[in-house]
Amino acid sequence: MLTLNIETSRNLTSVSLALDSNLECILNVDSERPNHCELLAPLIDKLFENTSFVLRDIEEVRVNVGPGNLSSLRVGISTANALSSFGNIPAYGISSFLLYAFGLNYNFDNLLTLFDLKNGLFAFAKFKRIKEKIVLVDQNFKASMDELRLVNVENTLLVGTAAGKIDTTCFIKSYGLTVDADFAIDSGSLSRVDLNFNPEHILLSKPLMPFNSFSFVS
Repeated sequence: MLTLNIETSRNLTSVSLALDSNLECILNVDSERPNHCELLAPLIDKLFENTSFVLRDIEEVRVNVGPGNLSSLRVGISTANALSSFGNIPAYGISSFLLYAFGLNYNFDNLLTLFDLKNGLFAFAKFKRIKEKIVLVDQNFKASMDELRLVNVENTLLVGTAAGKIDTTCFIKSYGLTVDADFAIDSGSLSRVDLNFNPEHILLSKPLMPFNSFSFVS
């Protein structure tokens, strides 16, 4: 199964090809500001130039549907929708929460993926690794600070766009909390996501839409 992966949730424009979940080629362009409208199509062309595959070989498209910068997300999502319609192939919209969880490649016991939605609201999903399986244990896509502070983050790894911005002393139960504000996702993270995971985080309806109407500042 040849999969084209598209990530445009922030300033990074990232595309990759994966064959049976094995990454074949990945191209990333990081800009000071989102520039996906100009970069995405040429980057996909270059991706195929660097491999022996052609566009008609694609059997599946995966795209990050957020949370993320709403304008940026729409570029990637629109491209995925067009390729899906043109090639009559399935397109999967995968939440940013899962990109962080599977992008870490099981290197955690407890994980909180956190996004700042601005106006005092946050979106989060909490995961637990049980042997070689990732399990969703809690989530809130519109949490107030009062709700967020009640989340148990003991012995938890915190990642996401809000990881380096939030005052971690706000959490009531935070013993052993570790913050990794530098970990970032790219299109390669999409190739690792288990499509049999929680369907609330994996969208199949056509056309694909952003995960929600919120956006954060990249």
